[in-house]
Amino acid sequence: MPEGDNLFRAATALRKALQGSRVAAFHSDVPLVLRALEEKPLDGARIESVEARGKHLLVDFDDGRILHTHLRMSGSWHLYRTGESWQRSPAQARASIETNSGLVAVCFNAPVVELTTGFGLRGLERLGPDATTDAFDAQEAVRRLRARGDSTVGEALLFQRALAGVGNVIKAEALFLCGQDPFRAVSAVPDAQLVRLVAEAHRLLVANREAGPRTSRNALTGPRLWVYGRSGKPCLKCGSPIRMRRQGATGRSTYYCPRCQGVAS
Repeated sequence: MPEGDNLFRAATALRKALQGSRVAAFHSDVPLVLRALEEKPLDGARIESVEARGKHLLVDFDDGRILHTHLRMSGSWHLYRTGESWQRSPAQARASIETNSGLVAVCFNAPVVELTTGFGLRGLERLGPDATTDAFDAQEAVRRLRARGDSTVGEALLFQRALAGVGNVIKAEALFLCGQDPFRAVSAVPDAQLVRLVAEAHRLLVANREAGPRTSRNALTGPRLWVYGRSGKPCLKCGSPIRMRRQGATGRSTYYCPRCQGVAS
């Protein structure tokens, strides 16, 4: 699943390519978007800004409307020159923006695509502090995590209303680097440890905002990640086998080192 760092990179690339241009053509296969376009086409609208909010990507137009996409597990944004062949089938395109500058931005396979106004995005106001940004409010994120005291810390880190942008990879890596048991209740985690965990998640997201494969290790050789996706392989610190356990109502995978993170068998 794309995490906050992926969305930050996508928004940065789209902003550089689209901001200030005008829409030459806009297409979508989403019924509600099509209906909105029939009432008021986007052709000629100026693209004012592109921004990421947690795992959401927003394209603002000068007529007050906003294209909101949430990529979840399967979605992605691609950039092409007008007339260039797409890397994916047009049947997978949920929305495309062709500009007067000769570029086409295509959103493939996104489960959420809507053309709305700021009023229609009021739900995003409930998102927690965005851990991908430099202006991240760590103190507020800790406060919101504390409010989920009965949740395990592994589940709470994925709660976007506590801190936005953290996904499964960053969750697992931050927990490992802090030596934190993912299955421990938030209420049992001391303040200093929770502060450190939030800071580590923020550090990892910021460190991975630039292009390139996601990494949590400052090593020239070997795996890029400490635990994520390494079930059964030796821990890079202690040699114990990395384990994976499903966690929470949705059964999200959690990778961890039992010894380094003090997880009981």
